[in-house]
Amino acid sequence: MLPIIFILNYFLLRKVLISKKQTYVLAKTIRPCLWLLVSFGYIYTVHLLFLIPIAWFVVLSMLIIGGYCVVIWQDISLEPNVLIENTLSLILVFLGMSFASLLIAFWHWPVAIVLLLVWLFTFFVAITWLLDFSTTPQLLSSLWALMCVELFWIISRWINLYHVPKTNLLVSQAALTIAALAYGFGGIYYHYKKHSLRNALIIEYIAVTAVIFIALILLSKWAIVV
Repeated sequence: MLPIIFILNYFLLRKVLISKKQTYVLAKTIRPCLWLLVSFGYIYTVHLLFLIPIAWFVVLSMLIIGGYCVVIWQDISLEPNVLIENTLSLILVFLGMSFASLLIAFWHWPVAIVLLLVWLFTFFVAITWLLDFSTTPQLLSSLWALMCVELFWIISRWINLYHVPKTNLLVSQAALTIAALAYGFGGIYYHYKKHSLRNALIIEYIAVTAVIFIALILLSKWAIVV
């Protein structure tokens, strides 16, 4: 099913983005597929863990399909909404890292294979975000993916999964950590490239990232250690 979706996405984007290079279209094609693969993999794993009622599973599936449509709409838009674009990228990173943690904790995949998938995942998410305003997206994406792999490898020594209150959803410590870094580094770099970086913005991004890290330390006693 995923290869078929990839091909359909490619031809759709190829038809709309006729003025873009082949590498640009291919990179943009991958993100909607990652969205479906990671999101459905995550909720299916959570469903197996907690036996989510089928009604809630259907609702979550519809939300994923809705998110997929928004991703496609952003990719074919000539002027994508910056706020929506950044939010989608952060959500994708968040879900992807949580799913990667579950691959180790629940599915018991070898760490080496999961690390390779983490590198590929973070690389493609980063490059699709950077393509619109960066002159060196491949280099920056590779460096970001390498940093994510190193962090995930360290955190994978003791996987912490936080149970979201009143839900059956799990959030991994690795997801919170990497998403916080993506928010801080990504926000600063974006405003730098757009020539809108100010001291207040730098303080804001650093402060938010620091608060999340402090919260992770303080809340670690409520984590489910696997």
